Amino acid sequence: IAEAVLDSCGAAAFADACPTIGASVGAHLRHSFEHVQCCASAVESLRSGSRTPILNYDGRERDAELERDPIYMAARSRELAAGVLDGDAVNLDAEVLAAFALDASSGDALLPSTLRRELAFAAHHATHHFFVARLVAKGHLGVDLPDDVGRAPATLRNDRKSTTGAYVDVGG
Repeated sequence: IAEAVLDSCGAAAFADACPTIGASVGAHLRHSFEHVQCCASAVESLRSGSRTPILNYDGRERDAELERDPIYMAARSRELAAGVLDGDAVNLDAEVLAAFALDASSGDALLPSTLRRELAFAAHHATHHFFVARLVAKGHLGVDLPDDVGRAPATLRNDRKSTTGAYVDVGG
Protein backbone atom coordinates (compact mmCIF):
# COMPACT_ATOMS: atom_id res chain seq x y z
CA ILE A 1 0.00 0.00 0.00
CA ALA A 2 2.79 2.40 0.97
CA GLU A 3 4.68 1.78 -2.26
CA ALA A 4 1.51 2.08 -4.39
CA VAL A 5 0.75 5.49 -2.88
CA LEU A 6 4.37 6.57 -3.31
CA ASP A 7 4.45 5.45 -6.96
CA SER A 8 1.12 7.11 -7.79
CA CYS A 9 1.17 10.31 -5.77
CA GLY A 10 4.53 10.85 -4.12
CA ALA A 11 5.63 10.70 -0.52
CA ALA A 12 3.62 13.72 0.72
CA ALA A 13 0.32 12.05 -0.19
CA PHE A 14 1.10 9.14 2.14
CA ALA A 15 0.71 11.46 5.16
CA ASP A 16 -2.16 13.55 3.75
CA ALA A 17 -5.18 13.05 6.02
CA CYS A 18 -8.49 12.45 4.31
CA PRO A 19 -11.00 14.95 5.75
CA THR A 20 -13.81 12.38 5.73
CA ILE A 21 -11.84 9.63 7.50
CA GLY A 22 -9.71 11.97 9.61
CA ALA A 23 -6.49 10.07 9.00
CA SER A 24 -4.00 9.28 6.28
CA VAL A 25 -2.95 6.05 4.60
CA GLY A 26 0.27 6.34 6.59
CA ALA A 27 -1.55 6.68 9.92
CA HIS A 28 -3.50 3.45 9.38
CA LEU A 29 -0.42 1.55 8.26
CA ARG A 30 1.61 2.88 11.22
CA HIS A 31 -1.10 1.77 13.64
CA SER A 32 -1.13 -1.73 12.15
CA PHE A 33 2.67 -1.92 12.03
CA GLU A 34 2.94 -1.06 15.70
CA HIS A 35 0.52 -3.83 16.70
CA VAL A 36 2.69 -6.35 14.85
CA GLN A 37 5.72 -4.75 16.50
CA CYS A 38 4.21 -5.62 19.90
CA CYS A 39 4.08 -9.25 18.78
CA ALA A 40 7.65 -9.06 17.51
CA SER A 41 8.77 -7.77 20.91
CA ALA A 42 7.05 -10.74 22.54
CA VAL A 43 8.84 -13.09 20.12
CA GLU A 44 12.19 -11.52 21.09
CA SER A 45 11.33 -11.76 24.78
CA LEU A 46 10.47 -15.44 24.43
CA ARG A 47 13.69 -16.09 22.48
CA SER A 48 15.58 -14.39 25.33
CA GLY A 49 13.99 -16.66 27.93
CA SER A 50 11.13 -14.52 29.23
CA ARG A 51 8.41 -16.66 30.73
CA THR A 52 5.32 -14.55 30.02
CA PRO A 53 5.86 -11.38 27.98
CA ILE A 54 3.26 -8.62 28.07
CA LEU A 55 1.97 -7.19 24.80
CA ASN A 56 0.79 -3.67 25.58
CA TYR A 57 -1.02 -2.54 22.44
CA ASP A 58 -2.26 0.71 23.95
CA GLY A 59 1.13 1.57 25.45
CA ARG A 60 3.08 0.89 22.27
CA GLU A 61 5.74 3.31 21.14
CA ARG A 62 4.42 5.45 18.32
CA ASP A 63 6.89 6.26 15.54
CA ALA A 64 5.45 9.21 13.61
CA GLU A 65 8.04 8.76 10.86
CA LEU A 66 6.26 5.53 9.87
CA GLU A 67 3.18 7.48 8.84
CA ARG A 68 5.08 10.27 7.09
CA ASP A 69 7.58 8.32 4.99
CA PRO A 70 6.36 5.46 2.80
CA ILE A 71 9.92 4.32 1.98
CA TYR A 72 10.75 4.08 5.69
CA MET A 73 7.45 2.27 6.32
CA ALA A 74 8.11 -0.28 3.58
CA ALA A 75 11.69 -0.91 4.76
CA ARG A 76 10.72 -1.23 8.42
CA SER A 77 7.85 -3.57 7.49
CA ARG A 78 10.24 -5.90 5.69
CA GLU A 79 12.63 -5.82 8.67
CA LEU A 80 9.81 -6.54 11.09
CA ALA A 81 8.57 -9.51 9.08
CA ALA A 82 12.10 -10.91 8.82
CA GLY A 83 12.62 -10.53 12.56
CA VAL A 84 9.48 -12.46 13.39
CA LEU A 85 10.08 -15.19 10.81
CA ASP A 86 13.86 -15.63 10.96
CA GLY A 87 16.16 -16.88 13.66
CA ASP A 88 15.54 -19.33 16.45
CA ALA A 89 12.18 -21.02 16.51
CA VAL A 90 9.73 -19.85 19.13
CA ASN A 91 6.78 -21.74 20.57
CA LEU A 92 3.69 -20.14 19.04
CA ASP A 93 1.62 -21.57 21.89
CA ALA A 94 3.77 -19.86 24.53
CA GLU A 95 1.78 -17.95 27.12
CA VAL A 96 1.70 -14.18 26.87
CA LEU A 97 -0.37 -11.47 28.51
CA ALA A 98 -2.22 -8.94 26.38
CA ALA A 99 -2.75 -5.56 28.05
CA PHE A 100 -5.81 -3.58 26.98
CA ALA A 101 -7.47 -0.42 28.26
CA LEU A 102 -11.11 -1.50 28.48
CA ASP A 103 -12.31 1.87 29.75
CA ALA A 104 -10.81 5.32 30.27
CA SER A 105 -11.11 5.38 34.06
CA SER A 106 -9.05 2.37 35.12
CA GLY A 107 -5.78 0.63 34.39
CA ASP A 108 -5.15 -1.95 31.73
CA ALA A 109 -6.68 -5.40 31.89
CA LEU A 110 -4.12 -8.19 31.55
CA LEU A 111 -5.66 -10.99 29.53
CA PRO A 112 -3.99 -14.41 29.27
CA SER A 113 -3.31 -15.42 25.70
CA THR A 114 -0.80 -17.16 23.46
CA LEU A 115 1.66 -15.79 20.97
CA ARG A 116 -0.25 -17.58 18.18
CA ARG A 117 -3.52 -15.89 19.17
CA GLU A 118 -1.89 -12.45 19.37
CA LEU A 119 -0.23 -12.84 15.97
CA ALA A 120 -3.66 -13.76 14.58
CA PHE A 121 -5.19 -10.73 16.32
CA ALA A 122 -2.55 -8.40 14.84
CA ALA A 123 -3.16 -9.78 11.34
CA HIS A 124 -6.95 -9.55 11.69
CA HIS A 125 -6.72 -6.04 13.15
CA ALA A 126 -4.45 -4.96 10.29
CA THR A 127 -6.93 -6.22 7.69
CA HIS A 128 -9.50 -3.69 8.85
CA HIS A 129 -7.00 -0.83 8.89
CA PHE A 130 -5.85 -1.84 5.40
CA PHE A 131 -9.47 -1.47 4.29
CA VAL A 132 -9.63 2.08 5.64
CA ALA A 133 -6.23 2.82 4.09
CA ARG A 134 -7.62 1.56 0.77
CA LEU A 135 -10.64 3.88 1.15
CA VAL A 136 -8.34 6.85 1.77
CA ALA A 137 -6.05 5.85 -1.09
CA LYS A 138 -8.92 5.50 -3.54
CA GLY A 139 -11.34 8.21 -2.40
CA HIS A 140 -8.91 10.88 -1.27
CA LEU A 141 -5.81 10.22 -3.38
CA GLY A 142 -7.24 8.50 -6.45
CA VAL A 143 -4.99 5.44 -6.05
CA ASP A 144 -6.56 2.17 -7.06
CA LEU A 145 -5.52 -0.85 -5.03
CA PRO A 146 -6.59 -4.44 -5.64
CA ASP A 147 -10.17 -5.14 -4.49
CA ASP A 148 -9.04 -7.72 -1.95
CA VAL A 149 -6.84 -5.27 0.02
CA GLY A 150 -8.46 -4.91 3.41
CA ARG A 151 -11.15 -7.48 2.84
CA ALA A 152 -11.43 -9.97 5.66
CA PRO A 153 -10.55 -13.59 4.86
CA ALA A 154 -14.05 -14.68 5.91
CA THR A 155 -15.56 -12.16 3.48
CA LEU A 156 -13.33 -13.36 0.65
CA ARG A 157 -14.20 -16.97 1.46
CA ASN A 158 -17.91 -16.12 1.50
CA ASP A 159 -17.60 -14.30 -1.83
CA ARG A 160 -16.10 -17.44 -3.39
CA LYS A 161 -19.11 -19.43 -2.19
CA SER A 162 -21.57 -16.91 -3.61
CA THR A 163 -23.80 -18.42 -6.24
CA THR A 164 -24.58 -15.05 -7.81
CA GLY A 165 -20.96 -14.16 -8.43
CA ALA A 166 -21.85 -10.57 -7.48
CA TYR A 167 -19.25 -8.53 -5.66
CA VAL A 168 -20.72 -6.55 -2.82
CA ASP A 169 -18.24 -4.44 -0.83
CA VAL A 170 -19.65 -4.27 2.67
CA GLY A 171 -16.69 -2.65 4.34
CA GLY A 172 -14.15 -5.39 4.78
